Amino acid sequence: MTPSLMNFLLSLLAGAIIVVVPATAFLVVISQQDKVSRRS
Repeated sequence: MTPSLMNFLLSLLAGAIIVVVPATAFLVVISQQDKVSRRS
């Protein structure tokens, strides 16, 4: 594996961590606080 490819893969991983993890945490918190009450 070339250093360029390794840096590319690490940048993809870092981008996923920076974007996906906070977005997921935000959605979980909002979904827990803003519950919809449905009556059947």
